[in-house]
Amino acid sequence: MSAISFGDMASSLRNMRMTAQVKQDLDRYNYEVASGEKYDLAKAVSGNFTPLASIERALRTLSSYDTAIQEAGLFTTAMQTSFESVSTHVEELSSTLLTASTNADATSISVTATDARTRFDAVVSTLNTRIGDRSLLSGTATGKTSLISADDMMAELMAAVSGATTVEDVETIVEDWFMSSGGGYETIAYQGSANALSPFSLGQDESVRLEITALDDSVRETLKGLALASLVDEGVFENDVSAQASLLRSSGEWLMGAQAGLADLQARVGSVEARIEEANLSNSAMTYSYETAKSEIISADAYESASLLKQTETQLELIYTLTARMSQLSLADYL
Repeated sequence: MSAISFGDMASSLRNMRMTAQVKQDLDRYNYEVASGEKYDLAKAVSGNFTPLASIERALRTLSSYDTAIQEAGLFTTAMQTSFESVSTHVEELSSTLLTASTNADATSISVTATDARTRFDAVVSTLNTRIGDRSLLSGTATGKTSLISADDMMAELMAAVSGATTVEDVETIVEDWFMSSGGGYETIAYQGSANALSPFSLGQDESVRLEITALDDSVRETLKGLALASLVDEGVFENDVSAQASLLRSSGEWLMGAQAGLADLQARVGSVEARIEEANLSNSAMTYSYETAKSEIISADAYESASLLKQTETQLELIYTLTARMSQLSLADYL
């Protein structure tokens, strides 16, 4: 029986095609091992990219929600931290004020009043906290600082009580200035908006509202108590220790009463924080589910790809070895 063989040209072309195919396979498996993804995605999805496109669209949406959730979390955490700081000042000062008013000596009153003035500055500064370019307690007017400076506020109060002759007059003026509708606090001290901050979007048809501004009664009660004691440091009833002691006593009592309101504010913010955390966990779980589904579509089998890569490398080495040996053949060697 006669044998059928390939001519030199046919063998050369066949070897070239085989080498090209092996190199293409090598590129494919190298890509799959390095990236962990399938080289021919169209073949993997049988030309139907609709499920994959839907998953990627869902992931983009979840990513945008995640950004909003993180922003809301940062905002509420900063607000909670601010109220905790204010509450600490109030708790520490209120008892000191009552003690100083009971002792009723000039030194205690002077030291305590100075402490109250320092804490008033700190509380106003805390209430004016900004996150990025957004004010925490200015409502929808996030570009504006919530309150005027503590020095400016005290200047306004000193002008308001300048004609007062009794402790009761000073207390009434300070009460009206901070708490009355249309009073000095609303028209001069507060620079934000009367409208609450827009809701934070946490997901599809899910949002939370943080309707707290520096106009809240608890904030005003706190500032009122601090300001009353600070007026003593500013020189109100400078030569009347008894009157100053009465102001410090009223200030301490007002601050004692303000503590419950501050606790309520912290609870309200804490409730919003809890909802944000729940939304964050839900969003993370959904993101993980979609990423898993996407991975099942596009991911290559790492073990299989590595095995085929090794096999292809061996095959290519064999082709090169055979080619090298064939290139050394000659008629003289054969004869």
